[in-house]
Amino acid sequence: MNPYLLDKDSNSIESKLANWSLDEIEEYAVSNNPLYLAEKQNIGIARGEVITASLYKNPMFSYQSQFLPLGNNPTTGVPFFNQTTGGPVEHAPSITQDVDIGGVISQRKQVAQKGLEVSIYNFADFDRLFRLRLRQNYWLYLYVTELVNFQNDFYENYSDLVQSTKFRAEKGDISPLEYDRILLEKVKIEKDLRDAEILRAQVAKELRFLIGISPQNKALVLKGKLQYFSTQELGINLKDFQIEDRPDVRKLQAQIIQNKLTIDLKKKEGSFGPFLNLGGEIRQKGNETYAGIFASFPLKVFDRNQGEILKAEEQYKKSKLELESKIRQIYAEIRAAIKELQAREELLSTYKTIKLIEKNKEIQAKYRLAYTRGATNLVTFLEAERNYLIVLRSYYEQIYLYYNAIEIFRAAVGKLVKSYE
Repeated sequence: MNPYLLDKDSNSIESKLANWSLDEIEEYAVSNNPLYLAEKQNIGIARGEVITASLYKNPMFSYQSQFLPLGNNPTTGVPFFNQTTGGPVEHAPSITQDVDIGGVISQRKQVAQKGLEVSIYNFADFDRLFRLRLRQNYWLYLYVTELVNFQNDFYENYSDLVQSTKFRAEKGDISPLEYDRILLEKVKIEKDLRDAEILRAQVAKELRFLIGISPQNKALVLKGKLQYFSTQELGINLKDFQIEDRPDVRKLQAQIIQNKLTIDLKKKEGSFGPFLNLGGEIRQKGNETYAGIFASFPLKVFDRNQGEILKAEEQYKKSKLELESKIRQIYAEIRAAIKELQAREELLSTYKTIKLIEKNKEIQAKYRLAYTRGATNLVTFLEAERNYLIVLRSYYEQIYLYYNAIEIFRAAVGKLVKSYE
C-alpha cells in the first residue's frame, strides 16, 4: 500500500505552510517527521535499560522427592531396592535467592542512568543536525524560488522582445541575424528557467520529507522571502557562545562519567563474592518434618573479571581522547563559521550601501529601452542583459549563503537544539 494514501492531512498542512514562519515549520517537523520520532525512541529504550539494571534476580524455587519405589525386577522378581531401607518417600521443596553483598546492582543502575543521559544528549545532537538540515533546505528553496521568479520575468520579456524584433526584421529595420541572436538568447534563458524549476522541485521534495508531508504535484509555497538583515538586526552575537552548549560535547562528557562508573562496576563484579546465594528448604519424610538452610558464593580464583576491567579502563581513556578531539574540532568549526558569516555580511553590506540591484536594474532598463528604439546595438544590449542576470543571481545567492552561514554558526555553537533533559 502506498503510505502517502494514508496521509490525509498533507494538503491541509501544505496550505498552512504559506502562512507559517520558519520556526513554526520547524516545530511542526520535529513533531511529525517519522525519522525524527523514530530516533527519539532511543531515549525510551535507554529508560528500559535503567529499569532492567535496577532489578534483583528472581528467586529460584525447586522441588525434590527421594526414596521413590521403582517396583520389582521383571527377570528375578526381586525388588530393585528394598523399600524398607530408605523408609517413606521424602519431599523437599526449597527456595534460593541471590543477595547483592557487593553493591553490584546499585552500580549497574548508576551506569544505566548515565547511559540514559548519554542517550538524551545523543538525541539532542541529532535534533541539532536535523534542524540545521531543515533550515538549510528552507533557505535554499527560497533562493531557488527567487531564481525561478526573475528568470521567468526575463523569459517573458524576451518572448515579447522576440516578437517585436521579428517585426523589425521583417520591415528591414534590423538584419535577420540580429533576430536570430535574440531568439537564441531567449532559448538560453528558457533553458536556465527550466533548470531552476527542476532544482526547485528537487529541493521541495527534500523539504517536504523533512517536514513530514507527502509529495505534491504543485509548487511548494512558503511565507519567507530572501531579504538581507544584518546580524545585529537579527540579534546574533558572534562572541556569545559556550562550547558546553553543544549536545555532542555533553554526550561525550556523560560517556566519560559512564565509562568511569563501568570500571567500578566491573571491579565489583570481579570482587570476592559479589553475590551471596542464600536458600532454605523443608523436608518431609513420613511423620518427620525438618528444615535446612544453605549459602554459597563463587570463589574468584581464576576469573576475577580482569579482561572486562581492562576493556572498561581502555574505553574510559578512549572517551577522554574523543572529548578532547571533539572540542578542538568544534573550535575550528566555530571559527570557520564566524569567518564565513562575517565575509558574507561584509559583501552584502557593500551591496546594500551602493544599491547594487537598483543601479543594475536601472542600467538594464535604459539599455533595453535604447535597443528597442534603435539607439544602441545588439552586442551592447545583450551585454547589459547578461550583466544584470549575473548580478541578480549573485545577489540572491549571497543572501542564501549568508543565511546558510547563520544557521551553520548557530548549529556550531549549539543554538539549534532543544533541551530534552
